[in-house]
Amino acid sequence: MAAYMARRVLLLIPLMLGLSMLMFTLIHAAPGDPVSALVGPQAAANPKIMEQARENYGLNDPLPVQYITWLRNLLRGDLGRSYTFNNTPVSTLVFDRMWATIQLQGIALMLALMIAVPVGIISATRQYSKLDNFVTVSSFVGLALPSFWLALLLQMWIAVKLGWLPVLSAGQSDYPWPERLKFFVLPVMVAALPSIAYFARFMRSAMLEVIGQDYIRVAKSKGLASGPVLYRHALRNALIPMVTVIGLQLPQILSGTVIIEQIFAWPGLGDLAFNAITRRDYPVILGVTLLAGFAVMVASVITDFVYVLVDPRVKLTRD
Repeated sequence: MAAYMARRVLLLIPLMLGLSMLMFTLIHAAPGDPVSALVGPQAAANPKIMEQARENYGLNDPLPVQYITWLRNLLRGDLGRSYTFNNTPVSTLVFDRMWATIQLQGIALMLALMIAVPVGIISATRQYSKLDNFVTVSSFVGLALPSFWLALLLQMWIAVKLGWLPVLSAGQSDYPWPERLKFFVLPVMVAALPSIAYFARFMRSAMLEVIGQDYIRVAKSKGLASGPVLYRHALRNALIPMVTVIGLQLPQILSGTVIIEQIFAWPGLGDLAFNAITRRDYPVILGVTLLAGFAVMVASVITDFVYVLVDPRVKLTRD
């Protein structure tokens, strides 16, 4: 177990190196010139100013040289400085925005699990009932609704027409915590709805599969009450596949949701990434991308580890 986890952790090093090389190449190959955004439209018409700006930012060097320089700085803990965010260090920008994204996505994930798991269990135990049909249809609708459309609809209806909640989440730091919670309601609703639909469908399928197993039928035939059989035996095994599903959702806690954060002006990593992309701010784009990639890889390792702990049937052996 320890040796396997050590190998998985060490494997993150070449994976991160490959990811950084790929993202560095793709970002620099994308159309657009960051220098034009830096110097402005008038100065961009002057070739000498453009050439000097590229030289100052090292953009005249061959791409491999730029990558090696950036990687050398990264190994020292320096992600570089932003081109367009007042020359602020990228690490400062990322860490200042990270907590807002963790709050939003973490609350949305917990809310989704609290609602979806009981709903999925009840739907499975009452298969083909009106409640089950309602949950099934609602899940499909929840998965099909575009997040941007739902966000705009809630803004127009709840925030503008009814005036119950603020339209945007910007400026929430100016309020004390009890009052700040009102800024969370709409973004959390939009972020949690697809996860609720997905988790509920998956929990229902997993529960139905376990209920149909022989050991559940044997337990019922021995006279055990349906409640203990359901919650002591069936539920424990049905929750095991949920580990993988939750593990796939964990990276969103760090990577953020660009559409939701943009619509609600949520000061998180998704909003930072969107602004960096529109401004061709290479260092910021690379910083956010690497953080998102690292989150995906770490979540994969954690999921494998937790899966072994909750399912004794899984054995880790060397290939």
